[in-house]
Amino acid sequence: MFNVGFGQLSSSDWITNGLVLVTTALLLVFFERRQMRQSRLWLATVTPLASIIGSGFLVVAPLLGFIAGSWATLAMIAIVALAYFVGAAVRYNIAHVEDITEADYGRGGLDRALTWMERAGKMALVVAYIIAITFYVELLGAFVLRPFGFEGHEVLQKAVATGLLIFIGGFGLWRGLRQLEGLEKYAVDIKLSIIAGFLVALAFVNAERITMGAWDLPSLDTSWDVDTLRKLLGAFLIVQGFETSRYLRGAYSADTRIITMRYAQWISAGIYVAFVALATIFFGMFHTISETGIITLSSSVAFTLPALLIIGAVMSQFSAAVADTIGSGGLLEEVTRGYLKHQWVYAGVASLSIVLLWSSNIFTVIAYASRAFAAYYMVQCAMAALYAATRGRNNDGGWAYVTGFAALSMAMLAIAVFGIPAETVGGNQ
Repeated sequence: MFNVGFGQLSSSDWITNGLVLVTTALLLVFFERRQMRQSRLWLATVTPLASIIGSGFLVVAPLLGFIAGSWATLAMIAIVALAYFVGAAVRYNIAHVEDITEADYGRGGLDRALTWMERAGKMALVVAYIIAITFYVELLGAFVLRPFGFEGHEVLQKAVATGLLIFIGGFGLWRGLRQLEGLEKYAVDIKLSIIAGFLVALAFVNAERITMGAWDLPSLDTSWDVDTLRKLLGAFLIVQGFETSRYLRGAYSADTRIITMRYAQWISAGIYVAFVALATIFFGMFHTISETGIITLSSSVAFTLPALLIIGAVMSQFSAAVADTIGSGGLLEEVTRGYLKHQWVYAGVASLSIVLLWSSNIFTVIAYASRAFAAYYMVQCAMAALYAATRGRNNDGGWAYVTGFAALSMAMLAIAVFGIPAETVGGNQ
């Protein structure tokens, strides 16, 4: 993968690789400026943004290539639009419902109903986090092994992931995981910089083909039917992660979390749509779904990209696994009112992830995670609809909000029940 005959490179190849390196370096310098490092708005944006563009960016191209073919861009737009509306329900809860559920009211009526719904949602989120952690570390294992020629070696991939889970669980039990949490910002900055370089290179390649009259979309066999819709539902995990703003209450005000969640969803939506639109011309190279398929795609764009993407993938997947382990520990400690201490939860989460890791493949895990997150979002949308129907019907959007949130809750239920596991998508096109 890294063997490059420099004497065979054209001037266009040199320009493309130069654009990758220059764009990546410039953005890294930008992120390291004092204003960015000390910006509370950016810091509050980083957490949800890290989750939204983490593993999803690595698998979106082969996944949507098989599901939607040349219509992948429209499919991506539909997915990010649905996610943004669900985010609106979570933001509504931050503004109106959070104070009720976090105060843990003992009275009956609406307050108690919302509190119990929030607890049920948190338990669904814990399950989702455990599944997502498994996905993160197995994906990390795949990217670590790829440069050494062990692509597709499932046992070795799971062995690497198991070692990492043992480290996370053991370190969390021994010292706690907060010391590792600081990696998140650096991982996001590096990942965003590499993605920017990738997008600029893709834009150059597309523009070059257009000017040469050689731009065309691959002929892909895509059928639009109920199964296709169900596969798209199963791919909802791609844009998951914005809900993390809901649980930064101790660090940021409600107004800050609401606006930065919007920022995170806007930035990630732009990245996803631009990437899928620019990468569609390469979809013909995917003959099967592979967790490292993006490396194959990137090597067709610039020889510098595979190594950069592997570095970015490893860092982002590790930081995401740590962040979700911390999140699940905090949520379980909260739900059990301190009965389960987060240190022991870390070890338990790592153990459960190891069991899940060895009992399923990576694309089955994606489908499980999509369903678990969809169940959490269903509860959040139902909470927003309930509050809007009882206390917000005469303001804040009135019955339009009630109808919208209820419809979103049903949509999330459909994803949880009818989403087709992603491993059924693969095959020859």
